[in-house]
Amino acid sequence: MTPLRLGVVGLNYAAGTHLPVYAALAREGLVELAAVATAHRETADEAARTHGVPRAHVGFEALCADPDVDLVDVATRPSRHAAMAAAALEAGKHVLCEAPLARSVAEGLAMADAAASSGRLAVVDMQSRYWPGLAELRRRVHDGWIGRVDNVAVQAFYPTFTNPAAVRGSGWCADAGHGASSLRVHGLHTADIVRWTFGELTDVQGVVARRAPTWPGPDGPLPADSVDSAAWTARTADGAVCSVHSSWVAPAGAGWRLVAHGSGGVLIAEAAGHTGHFPVRLSGARTGEDVAEIVAAEGAATEPFTRLVRALVAHLADGAPAGDLPTFADGVAALRVADAVDGGLATLTSAV
Repeated sequence: MTPLRLGVVGLNYAAGTHLPVYAALAREGLVELAAVATAHRETADEAARTHGVPRAHVGFEALCADPDVDLVDVATRPSRHAAMAAAALEAGKHVLCEAPLARSVAEGLAMADAAASSGRLAVVDMQSRYWPGLAELRRRVHDGWIGRVDNVAVQAFYPTFTNPAAVRGSGWCADAGHGASSLRVHGLHTADIVRWTFGELTDVQGVVARRAPTWPGPDGPLPADSVDSAAWTARTADGAVCSVHSSWVAPAGAGWRLVAHGSGGVLIAEAAGHTGHFPVRLSGARTGEDVAEIVAAEGAATEPFTRLVRALVAHLADGAPAGDLPTFADGVAALRVADAVDGGLATLTSAV
């Protein structure tokens, strides 16, 4: 099989997450990391040297035009995704875009329309789907293991931006203008998991807040105007009541927990942190049984992304079913949930 040739735009996040996965898969002959791009010559050249990449481009336009790139990995902040994905699709490249897909539903819809018109594969990196614990949760729900699903409750409390190291690496999340918030970054993984597992969501409504006006930055307090806490409710496709409450500035936050109560039992999925990187434990019981572990919380932080890329490569290489690959349309669906909760980025100034 000819390796899928990858070009990565943006190295801040990708350096510790995507690039190690690509290096491992390159050793298997599945992919080739062909090029990287950043906004400046010195950082692009340094990234290429550090990671053994043959070509370094200045600017995403040059990378998208590179004839030796088959797929462009857009690993930048949400405010930059639309232009980068459009350039890649126009150049005939497949696209893997970080989540959230865009700053708004309107931007996301334009991206999804462009992808559909291009005939290229366009995937949004909502890799949480690929934890074995969450895949098994979905399978059991769909198989009726707990009967009729009546109630779904999710709590996601993380200490992320109470930690100076996290602020140093991702301080851009403090700026709502980049499309960042607890609801729209970590929270969209939860929205995707709920929708993917229980079906389309309706009657979505909620409240948001900015409870931490500054974060502990490396040079002192960093002003933060992005939403850091959110609570919302919805109905699932078959009428179950769903609630989600999350924050990324909870100093004692214990992680992520989803409980699905059904007419015939219960399923509980738990992770010590953000589901994009922390392994998920699944436990459950049918009525009259004791709750027991079904899938252990095991695996490296990069495991779900590795599984996603394997599925992507298989689909492109030999026409394997797209399966659970999250498309740009899935990215738009998650953004619709966020818009219903916070009113869209344009009206966030009313949040307190």
